[in-house]
Amino acid sequence: MSKNTFKILDNLGQELVEAGLISADQLAVVQETQKNLGGNLGHILIRKGFLDREQIFEFLSKRLNIPFVALGDYTIDSDAVKLVPMSLAKKYHFMPMFKIEDTLTIAMADPLDVFALDDVRAALNCRIQPMLAAQDEIDQLIAENYRAMDGTGEGKDEIEIIQYGSESVEDMAEQLKEMASGSQVIAEVNRLLATAAKEGASDIHIEPAEKTLKIRNRVDGVLEERLILKKQLHLPIITRIKIIGGMDIAERRIPQDGRVRARMSGKNLDMRVSTYPTMYGEKVVIRLLTKEQSLGVDSLGFDDLQKQTFENIISRPYGIFLVTGPTGSGKTTTLYAALQRLNSQDRNIVSIEDPIENEIPGVNQAQVNVKAGMTFGSAMKSILRQDPDIIMLGEVRDQETADMAVRAAITGHLVFSTIHTNTALGAVSRLEDLGVEKFMIASALVGVMSQRLVRKICSKCKSPVEPDPVKMSALSIPDGTKLFRGRGCKFCRMSGYSGRIGLFKVVDMDMQLRQLVMSGANEAELDSYVTSRGIKDMRQQGVQRIIDGITTVEEVLRVTGEDS
Repeated sequence: MSKNTFKILDNLGQELVEAGLISADQLAVVQETQKNLGGNLGHILIRKGFLDREQIFEFLSKRLNIPFVALGDYTIDSDAVKLVPMSLAKKYHFMPMFKIEDTLTIAMADPLDVFALDDVRAALNCRIQPMLAAQDEIDQLIAENYRAMDGTGEGKDEIEIIQYGSESVEDMAEQLKEMASGSQVIAEVNRLLATAAKEGASDIHIEPAEKTLKIRNRVDGVLEERLILKKQLHLPIITRIKIIGGMDIAERRIPQDGRVRARMSGKNLDMRVSTYPTMYGEKVVIRLLTKEQSLGVDSLGFDDLQKQTFENIISRPYGIFLVTGPTGSGKTTTLYAALQRLNSQDRNIVSIEDPIENEIPGVNQAQVNVKAGMTFGSAMKSILRQDPDIIMLGEVRDQETADMAVRAAITGHLVFSTIHTNTALGAVSRLEDLGVEKFMIASALVGVMSQRLVRKICSKCKSPVEPDPVKMSALSIPDGTKLFRGRGCKFCRMSGYSGRIGLFKVVDMDMQLRQLVMSGANEAELDSYVTSRGIKDMRQQGVQRIIDGITTVEEVLRVTGEDS
């Protein structure tokens, strides 16, 4: 039974005496214990043997005029379970039981929690009839009934492994192979993959603790807890993932990398697997790469001026265009949009990527393979012998790649790439750090762009919210601006957000900016000049997204820094 249920009981001690369930002396003993040691009256009554749990529940049921149900003897309606996301059931500690017309009956440990009832009613858009039940029985039924489903409460999608990793698995330790080949383990791993793919997760984190195994998915850039499993499942699950990833299952002391290709609901799904040994066993992160159609330029989220500047940059006949931002900020998606815009029969477009995240018909895409000697640098040498018009280089990450990319741009090729810096103009100093001369940068660079992704407010549960004056001031949002947030619903997994949109700073290189780069101006000086041209930074665009009701103050503060 939950603490909340027993908390209800704290104010009803005298009524227990009047009902003849305990004596006045017993109540005095319990209250003295509670005063000295703390705890809930109900727990103390049970611990001292004055009442059992069933007696307490029967009393509360009559007193609150709410039916009590012993869930251990009850068969749950699976159709009712499918109506409720697991995240919602876990958040408010209830179990859906059955639905008749527009009324859903649920079992709760604290049926007097009106705030929980209101939120559940709003999220499911139906009437709610609560019943009283034991918390431990509710938790057990949530685990059992949602085990065969994904995290949204809908029936699971089958996932089929169509290509294993490249390493041989013939010499695996037989005991580990047998452990990972059981139907329960295979089903559990497939369920984790299918759940993550269906909700659009970019990464799955499988994290061992001392006594449990935690599963978290990164959705819309934010890690969300999905499951807590028994620690006994850790080794079988990790071993199964290693098998399909073509990794050495007997090696647990060093990090490993693997790849998997699967198909779910007719769509191909590529996965990169990474293991990392921790004090409680190997942690696994699976990066999911769905082969879906890339976004077009119009769908990226530019404002009118940014879109015009972006299209002017990518329409240059030669030069290098760099997109900056942290991992997962949508840099590759932006470059794919540029390639799609320029893709035509009269152009030879060649890419080298790590990995290929989306297939673009008409573009000659290749993937880095370090084991075979195919690096960004070696690939660039070969690409330049392929008569390219446009080159997409997945990332400028070392001196060799930077030098070759800049030289390719100067010699008549249009080069698109990404580089890891926090700001757009930070790309200039980063190229200098990689050994590229200032005059080469000034000559080759045609544009730089930084970007972040903010979560969009869920359209299904969007509602007005009172502004926080401190946060409003931090973003210089005008007084009287109407703000919104998502309450949380089934559609958005109770997060209040659904989907993401970009924030950008797009800078094209004009003559004065080139001269500043040549003269060795620092980033602050470059940025001061760009600001004088009226170019918005990402935070300014974020404020406009807030005013437009697309995202929240919290999101813009989370993803943008003062120098963005």
